[in-house]
Amino acid sequence: MPPPATALGLDQHGATLPTTTSLVTAIAELRAGHSDHRHTLVLLAASVTNAAEIADVHGAQALEVVTSEVTRRAMQHAEVRVRLLRSSPLGGFLAAAVVRRGTGRAEVENLLAEVRGLVDLGGDQVWPVLTVGAAECDVDDRIWSVIRDVRSAVVAAGREAPGATRWHGGVSTYNVADELSRVRDLAVALTQDPDQLQLHYQPVQDLRDGSLVGAEALLRWTHPLRGAISPMLAVEAAERTGLIVPLGGFVLERALAQTAVWLDRLDPGFRMHVNVSPIELGEPSYVDRVEAALARAGVPAANLLLEITETAMLNDEPAVHATLLGLRELGVGLGVDDFGTGYSSIAHLHRLPIDTVKVDRSLISGTGDDVLAFQRTRAVIGLVTTLGVTVVAEGIESALECAHLQAMGCTVGQGYHLGRPVPAAEFLPATHAPGRTA
Repeated sequence: MPPPATALGLDQHGATLPTTTSLVTAIAELRAGHSDHRHTLVLLAASVTNAAEIADVHGAQALEVVTSEVTRRAMQHAEVRVRLLRSSPLGGFLAAAVVRRGTGRAEVENLLAEVRGLVDLGGDQVWPVLTVGAAECDVDDRIWSVIRDVRSAVVAAGREAPGATRWHGGVSTYNVADELSRVRDLAVALTQDPDQLQLHYQPVQDLRDGSLVGAEALLRWTHPLRGAISPMLAVEAAERTGLIVPLGGFVLERALAQTAVWLDRLDPGFRMHVNVSPIELGEPSYVDRVEAALARAGVPAANLLLEITETAMLNDEPAVHATLLGLRELGVGLGVDDFGTGYSSIAHLHRLPIDTVKVDRSLISGTGDDVLAFQRTRAVIGLVTTLGVTVVAEGIESALECAHLQAMGCTVGQGYHLGRPVPAAEFLPATHAPGRTA
C-alpha cells in the first residue's frame, strides 16, 4: 500500500493518491480534461533502480527522502504538468504528464532530465538511478492496457538499460507477458514434463586426425504448443528467476548419463563439455552437487569439462573462486568459453584454475581469406598457448579455416564443418568420418 502523501512530503504539492479502484477513473478524468487536438496524456512509471543500495547504506528513511525529492521535481516542473497517481517508499511512482502533440516525447525527456540529479541527504549525496517507462494514453486507448504497457516498459528498461527511459512500442528484447509465460512453461517442463527438454551433442575433434575427443551438450526445448524455443531465451529467463539451478542440474545429469553410455565406445580421454551459469558457481553447494552427479552416473571427474563464459571468469567474488578451486580439486576440467568476446587478459587467465580455452567464432571467422584476421587469430592462439592449456577453436565452418587453425598450432576444434549438434542417437555415427557434417 502506498504511504500517505504526507509521509513522502507531497501534501504541499496537491498529491491526492488514488486507490486501486479509482486509478482508472483518475486517469480517465485527466485524459478527458487534457486530451484534445493540441495535447495528449503520457503515463510515466519510474523506478529508482538502486533503491536497495540506497536503503542498505543510508537507511529506509533516506530512500523515502529520495523518492519524495524525485517526485517533487517532476510535479513542480515549470513547463510540463504532472499529476502523481501512485508513489511507493521503496523508490518509484506512477504519474501522468500533459504534453503537446508532436513534441510530447521531447517534453518528457526534458522533464526527466531535470528530475534526474543528485539528492541531498543531510551531509551526503546520492545519485538515484531513475529508470522510466513511458506510454502515450490517447483518447482511443484502453487505460488498463496503457498501465500494463508502461509497467512493461519500465521493467524492460530496468533489465536492459537501468537509468534509461523506455517508451512502449520502442525496440526491446524483453516483454513482461512473454517472460511470465516462458518462465511458467519452463517450470512446467522441469517439474512436470521433462520430455520437452532434450540435449543435442556437437562433436569436439582433434583437427590433426579427426578423432573424437569430446562433445558439447546443448539444450533444446520443444514446447508442445509453441514449438522450438530458443535455448538462449530459456537460459536468460532461468537466470532471472531462480530456475537456472534446477535447469543446470538437469543438463548436467542428462549429459553425464549419456557419457556413461558412451564411455566404453570412446577414447578414455573423451570429455563431455557442459555449460555452467555464473549463478550456479555462486551456490555454496555446487561442488558437492557435481560430485554427487558424477557418482550417480558412474563417470570419472576427468571425463567432465565445465565451460564458464569469459565474463563469468572475470568475477572476483570469493565464493565463485572457491567453487572453481573445489571443482579443480575434484578433478573436473574447467574451460573458458567464448574467449575473445570479453575483456580477459592473458595474465588474468593465468590466475584461474583452467585447463581449456575455447576461442570464440568471432575470432575464427575470416581466417580462411583475410590476412589481418589470420594474423590476429594466430597472435591470440599463440598467447593463450603460453598458459599451457588446450585451445579449442569454436565455429569452424570450412576446410580452409580448419587447415589454417592447424597451421597456427590449434589442434582441437568444433563447428558445423566438423559436425552439427545432433540427438544422442545420431551422435556417434555422425563422428566416424572426419570433417563430415551431420
